[in-house]
Amino acid sequence: MNNKDEVFENFFNKTVNPRWPNDVGDSDHHLMTIFGIALQIKAKNILELGVRWGDTSEPLVMAASINDGTLTCVDTAPTLWECPEDLKPFYNFVKEDSIKFLENQIATDKYYDLIYVDDWHAYEHVKKELELIDQITTKKSIILLHDLMAFADTNGKPAEYMDCPDCPTGTEWSHGGPATAVLELDKSKWEWATIPINNGLTILRKIY
Repeated sequence: MNNKDEVFENFFNKTVNPRWPNDVGDSDHHLMTIFGIALQIKAKNILELGVRWGDTSEPLVMAASINDGTLTCVDTAPTLWECPEDLKPFYNFVKEDSIKFLENQIATDKYYDLIYVDDWHAYEHVKKELELIDQITTKKSIILLHDLMAFADTNGKPAEYMDCPDCPTGTEWSHGGPATAVLELDKSKWEWATIPINNGLTILRKIY
């Protein structure tokens, strides 16, 4: 893609005509939702943990450009996605472990309006991320997490939060993955809801 118009057309078309139908696949069904949330809260400081092919980077960087903000993407592996020249002023890629990155952000008193979490899915990893994210967000911030309903059977059945307490330690879905990390949060401090398609898009916010 050569410019932001093509980026918008690309993620819009993926939302309307997802590559994987019937509520399965990656994050296609959620791309316009992610874009809309970023616009609605006028997010300027946006963080993406886990990049891979850049599918969710596209709506996030587009929103950052409209809001005159910055999208910072963090991954341990280089992304295959190439940011168009007219969006590069709003885009920053950091090749680093997300835990280390978040710890550094706390040390520099960084604040984020919107954070998207879709990297290593092990319970232990996401739990630590959320503990650190707590320190760089406020009640005005929105945290989005993908895959709390990973592997859910949505073929005519309601999607359920992932339940895999016996997934081996050290694997990507260890101890139930991100669902376990979110479901054990203190409900007097946090509120959340999950859009029950396409592995689930969870919208998380602090209430104090």
